[in-house]
Amino acid sequence: MWTFTLSKVYWGFFFGPWTWMFTILSWVIPKKSKLYIFGSNEGKYFSDNSRALFEFIKKNEESIQAIWFTQSHEVFNEIEERFPGSAVISPSLKASLIYLRADQAIISYGFQDLCRMPWIPSIKINQLWHGVPLKKIGLLKSEQRTFDDYGPTWRIFMRWIDKVDRFFVASNYEMEAHEKAFKIPKNRFIISGNPRNDKLYSFEESNKTVNKKRTIIYVPTFRNRKEDDHDQESILMHPEITEKGMHEFLLRNDAELIVRPHWVSSDSDFTSDRIRSITHDEEPDLNELMIKSDVLVTDYSSAFIDWLILDRPVIFTPYDLEAYTDNFGLLDDYEKLVPSPICIEPQLIFEELDNALQNPQLYEAERNNARLRYLGDINGNICARIVMEMKR
Repeated sequence: MWTFTLSKVYWGFFFGPWTWMFTILSWVIPKKSKLYIFGSNEGKYFSDNSRALFEFIKKNEESIQAIWFTQSHEVFNEIEERFPGSAVISPSLKASLIYLRADQAIISYGFQDLCRMPWIPSIKINQLWHGVPLKKIGLLKSEQRTFDDYGPTWRIFMRWIDKVDRFFVASNYEMEAHEKAFKIPKNRFIISGNPRNDKLYSFEESNKTVNKKRTIIYVPTFRNRKEDDHDQESILMHPEITEKGMHEFLLRNDAELIVRPHWVSSDSDFTSDRIRSITHDEEPDLNELMIKSDVLVTDYSSAFIDWLILDRPVIFTPYDLEAYTDNFGLLDDYEKLVPSPICIEPQLIFEELDNALQNPQLYEAERNNARLRYLGDINGNICARIVMEMKR
C-alpha cells in the first residue's frame, strides 16, 4: 500500500513539476549548437546503436560535442578513460544543465535512456532503436506486457515514445512495423541502417576468411523482467537438452558454445569447459561476439537479422512457439518471419548444428532473401549517413 502510494507521488512529481520546470527552463537557457547527448539501455550500459554512433562522432566529427548520459559509474569511468570529458552521471545538476543546452539527443530504447531527464520540446530527438521487430512491441502490446518488459520506467517509455523528430530504421519492413507500434508519422522515418552494423559490413568486405575455433553462439530472446521468471536462462536451446548432452556434442565437433543472455536477464553458470556465458557486463557489443562465431542459434531474437550480414548459418529453436505467441504475439506467422531451418525437436537441433558446421552454405538463398527483406540493400557507411541527416 505504502509502496503504491509513494510510486504515485513520485511519478506525479516527475510528470508534473519536474517536467514543467524543465520545459520553462528550456525556453530561457540558450541552446549550444552541435551539442549532442547520448544514452542507451536505460542508462545502464555503453552499448548498441547509440554507442556506435557516439564512437563514430568522437573519431570523425570534431565539430560535434558528444556527451554520454549514464547512471553507471563503471560506464562513466570507461568513457572518461577513452574520451575525457565526454560522460556525465545522470540525474545530476551537471547533467540537467547539459541536457537543457543540448541541441539533439540520441537514444536506442526510449526516453528512459537519458536517465530521468524529461522530454522538452526544444531538443531534437533521434531514435535509433535496437532491433528490427519480429514480435509485438509498443502500442501493439497490452499495458501489463509493457510494464513486464520495461519495469519501473515503462511510464517514461509509453508517455514519450512518439516524441521523436527522426526515427532511423534499416528497411521499409522496419519502418512499417514501428509506424504501427508507436503511431509515429511516416515522414519522421529515415531508412539509413543500424549504426552498430557498420562493423559487420566492413568485416564482411575485408575478412572473408578467419582462422579461429568453431564457435556456436546461442542468443535466446528476452521473455520477462520478473525476478522469479528466469528459469529459461539455464535452457540450452531446448528444455530437453542437458548440459552433458551439449558438452558431448561440442566435444565430438571440437567446438565451443557461447550463451549470450539478454541484457535484463540473469546469468547462468555451466560446469562444461566448452560452454560459457558472456553477459552484457563482460561484452556489451553483441556484434563483437558474432564476428568470432560460426553458427548462431536463437528462438525469437531479432539479433539474427544483424547476423545475416555475415552470411553464416543460423538455426531457430522455438521450443515454446505456441505459448510464446500467445503471451507475446508475433507480427506474422513464425515460418514467414525467419529462414530455415526451424527446429522444434532436440534431435533435429543437433542434426542442423552438424549441417551448419559441415556445410555453411546450406540455406544460403533463404538467408539472403531474409537479409534483403529486413536490411534492404544497404552496405555500410551508416553512421556517416545518419550524422549527415542530423546536421541537416
